[in-house]
Amino acid sequence: MKVDLIYTVLALLIIVISLIPELNFKHWVFRIADFLRVQFTVLLLFIFVIGFVLDIESTFFNNSVIVLLVVSVLYHLKIIFPYVIKKKKPISFSKNILSVLSVNVLQDNDNHKGLIKIIKDVNPDILLTMETNEEWEKALSEIESDYENACKVPKENKYGMHLYTRLTVIESKIHYLISEEYPSIEIKLRDRENNEFIFWGIHPPPPSPTEKPTSKQKDAELMKVAKIIRKDQIPTLVAGDFNSVCWSKSSKQFAKLSILKDARIRRGILGTFPAEYWFLRFPVDLFYHSQSIKVTRLDTLPDWGSDHLPLYAEFFISASTQETKNHIDSEFKEKVKTIIKEGEIAVIEED
Repeated sequence: MKVDLIYTVLALLIIVISLIPELNFKHWVFRIADFLRVQFTVLLLFIFVIGFVLDIESTFFNNSVIVLLVVSVLYHLKIIFPYVIKKKKPISFSKNILSVLSVNVLQDNDNHKGLIKIIKDVNPDILLTMETNEEWEKALSEIESDYENACKVPKENKYGMHLYTRLTVIESKIHYLISEEYPSIEIKLRDRENNEFIFWGIHPPPPSPTEKPTSKQKDAELMKVAKIIRKDQIPTLVAGDFNSVCWSKSSKQFAKLSILKDARIRRGILGTFPAEYWFLRFPVDLFYHSQSIKVTRLDTLPDWGSDHLPLYAEFFISASTQETKNHIDSEFKEKVKTIIKEGEIAVIEED
């Protein structure tokens, strides 16, 4: 009887914790479980199986807990299912394959040579680095002979950002959309077949006990980027450390407003953080693209010393034409305004 009670209480506790993100509260305490959907799914399945091993007594209460376990597992599986089922590798219809390497270096990481080796091995057309300060900028000068163009925003607050490319740069902008502390890079490029496209590198602040108490600033920055993208008329790519998992509500809202596709769908979960513990990894380094941009490869690269795994993508532009803009209902427009307003207020209250 005592074993039954411990089991059911533990099962209910895990169920409640795993479903807390559905309350839609912004504090990091309520958001952290959203990052661990995969881990909670495995844990709930394990608890379900243990119930049969322990031969839990068949009572109304115990049976109800078992049903809740099944419902919870199915609910989490529904959320992560689009990323788990992999599609066949697409056949490339273009010789103009381009590549992007996006990597959060971990500012205090001094393994400069490790990153430079990865860069030289994969030889990306676009390189985006995050958490890069002046020391990292100096170290990365070794690769500048391979890249004609660069946009550099060194910072010592773990939000520095550098972008290097060998493609033709038409225009580049550095944005501070939510705070002067958090830059993002927008760069208009031309590929080798004269197709124009826009690349964004972003790194909004996360909700965590060591960063921001809520997700409000991060959510607002994502919405501001999405609004700008929505107004653009040419193909767009967005990469970076979103500090938001691909299945989160904020990521879904970003995709809906920007009208971009999540490149992870049917390519695998591809967890990038924390690099050191594979069983805890979740996908926060994300990659979104317009319909006219075809992604042919999306992979994480090996652990090289940062707390994030690098994210590598290959793609081509099927047409440099105007992007179709779907209708946004008034309710969603108001929700976006509220998210942005809350983020702007949070900058004053939380910083």
